[in-house]
Order: sequence, then C-alpha cells, then structure tokens
Amino acid sequence: MENISLGQIAALITFISIFIGAITSIIAFSKKFVSKILKPIDEKISHLEKISMVSRNNIELELIKIILVNFINDIEQGNYKSQIQKQNIYELYDRYKKLGGNSYIHDRWQKLTKEGKI
Repeated sequence: MENISLGQIAALITFISIFIGAITSIIAFSKKFVSKILKPIDEKISHLEKISMVSRNNIELELIKIILVNFINDIEQGNYKSQIQKQNIYELYDRYKKLGGNSYIHDRWQKLTKEGKI
C-alpha cells in the first residue's frame, strides 16, 4: 500500500468512471433496442385484444338473444316463470341493450311488459 502513487489512484478513478459510463451507455442502448423490437409486438397484441373483445361481445350478444327469445316464447305460450327468473331476465335484457341489441326482441319485450307478463 505504501507504493501507490497519486497517478495510479487517478488512473484507477479514470478507469472506474469510464467503466461506469460504458455500462450506462450499454444499458441505454439496450433499452432503446429492446423497445424498438417490442413496440410492433405490443401494437399487434393491442390490436388482437381489441378484435378479441369485439368477438366476445358479439358472441355474448347472440347468446343473450337466444336466452331472451326462449324466455319470451315461454311467456307467450303461457309458461309460468318464477320471480328470480324474471329478475335474471331483466338483468340479461339490460346487458343485451348495453351490447347494442335492440331489435324485434325490444318490441316483444315491451308488449309483454305492458301486458304485465314480465
């Protein structure tokens, strides 16, 4: 330890500074490189998620429509429905409207509501 000169200490500090700077530069470059690679992948994933959501909503809408049609047909044929079935069908009808469904089912729903059957 006695033989360490100021020049050696300065060289060591310079080396450490350069080493840390190089590591920092490599990390910054790596982040930019990885983000350039991942950006198109992220965009494709986002696009697929949007398509998937639309498909799920369409499937859900069609399934609810089938349930509503069956329920309405049962009511029109005079089949009794319990209070809990009616509560459930109201929830499904609300969801159906939120998903954009509003066709012939709406007209039949209104008719049965006015008649007090639903």
